[in-house]
Formats: sequence, structure tokens, C-alpha cells
Amino acid sequence: MSLPAPIKDPALWHPRYWGMWLGILVLWIIAWLPVGLRMRLGAWLGRQMMRRNAKRRRIVDINLGLTFPELDEAGRTRLARQSFERAGQALLDLGYLWLRSRKALAKRWWVHGQEHLDAALASGRAPLVVTGHVVGLDMGAAYLSQACGGGAGPYNPTGNPFLDAWMAHGRTRFGARLMARQEGLRPLVKALKAGTLVYYIPDEDLGPKHAVFAPFFGVSKATVPMLGRLAKLGDAVVLPYITRLDPQTGLYHIHIHPPLEDFPSEDVMADTAHMNAVLESMIREDPAQYMWSFKLFKTRPEGQPYLY
Repeated sequence: MSLPAPIKDPALWHPRYWGMWLGILVLWIIAWLPVGLRMRLGAWLGRQMMRRNAKRRRIVDINLGLTFPELDEAGRTRLARQSFERAGQALLDLGYLWLRSRKALAKRWWVHGQEHLDAALASGRAPLVVTGHVVGLDMGAAYLSQACGGGAGPYNPTGNPFLDAWMAHGRTRFGARLMARQEGLRPLVKALKAGTLVYYIPDEDLGPKHAVFAPFFGVSKATVPMLGRLAKLGDAVVLPYITRLDPQTGLYHIHIHPPLEDFPSEDVMADTAHMNAVLESMIREDPAQYMWSFKLFKTRPEGQPYLY
């Protein structure tokens, strides 16, 4: 196995990054630990994140109160703790994803619905896979990149050159390409027309520009209605998928769902509501896997108060 690109970048060896290199070393060591021990360490880390990061905990509490009003306070606290634990476990697995071999990674995932991906590829139309921000997102994308000989998707840099280099390495080491959101639709459409799998993750609140409001867990959510347009322009097969981490076995279960039928339609609002409903349905099957720490409902309809 060749050395990861960040290791060979002299600029990243500046003393300001030495502490981060120590973190990479720790992740590398953890990547070789038994799965059970790694899961326990990750769960402990998640609980520390929950206890020490009051800002994120507050956002999670607000989101769970909005999306699961049927849960009492104890139920929401339990779900929040599980969500932080899954996040900690997936965080420690970044070393495994970034530094272990293809053979080692293949032992960490279990694919459900492979026939849907195979059928899309056999049809001659590119798969346009749509998912949400779950803790196993990068692991699922790594599998799809390997299965499809590459992929393409938008990427929003963190602004930290060290972190960006490692995130880019992890997301491109199996042939995927990252495209800045500022580039818009054109490069994604071009990739789809060339038969390349494209990732689409539409659940972030990107502000009011170009957004419409569609239900998500019963709450009006600012959503960019781009999936239908992307599918139409790229003549793509839209495949919902989601990755779930089993905290007992350490396996990542990648669920590929049947393609969306009669999509896109001529009704942009209906398509956007359909997309959100599909995402919600997948998330509800195991809500602890979802990253509830995003400000999902930051943008509000006119006249409604700010929630965070």
C-alpha cells in the first residue's frame, strides 16, 4: 500500500500541525485494535463529547425536540446519548478508513440491496445516490467508489489545510473526485452523463438562496430543490441509500434502496417533499445514526422565529 498523499506533503509537516500528526498516529494505532475495544472507546469518546460540548448538545436537544415530539425528556436524552456514541465510534474509525487496506475495509461492511446498484449500472444510466448526514457516510461512500470504479460529489472545505488534506484523501483514495459546491451543477451533470456515480447529500440548511420549504420530520425545512434537476439533466437513476454502524459488531450496513419511480416529475415542490420523505424514512429506522448536531432548521419561513 502506498503512503497517503498527506504524509508526502511537506507543507503539512510545519510545526503548527505537529499536534494533529499526533492525532493521526493515535488513529492509526486505534485502527489496529480489536473491533470490540474500538467500539467501547468510541462510545466513551462520544459521551465525553456530549458532556463537554454544551453548544452541540443544545443543538441536538432542540432538533430532537422538534423532530420527535412524541418522546419524553428521558427518551430524547437516551437518543441524544446514542447519537453521540455513534459519532464517537465513527470518528475513531476514520483511521481505519484512511489508513487500512482495501482488504481490511471489505471486512467492515455488509451490503444490502446490491441488486439495485447492479441494475442501475447495467441500464447504462449513471447512479445518483442520495443520502443524509449519518455517521457512516464516509464508509458507505468508500464502498460505492470501489463498487463503481470511482464517483463524484460536492465537498465543502473546512478551511484547515491539514484536515482538508486528510478528508480529501479518505474520500478520494478509491477513485472518487471532489467538487466544490461553488462550481454548481455543471460538473456533476457532466459526471453523470459520463456514467460516473454521483453522491448527493441534500439535508444541510444552506440558507434561503435557491431554497424552498418542504416538510422534514414534520417541520418546514429550507431545502435546495436540486435533486430532480440533476437527475433530469444527467439522465440518472436516483438510488436512496444509507449506512448504519452496528455498535456490537463494528460492521457498517450499507442499505441501497430501489430507485425512485416517476422521478423527477414536473412538480419541483412535490419532488422536494418526496426526497425529504425518503430521507426521513431511512433515518427513522435508526435515528441514533444521524448527525443531529447540524442546525437543520436554521432558515425559517417568513414570520417564524429563529430556533437556535
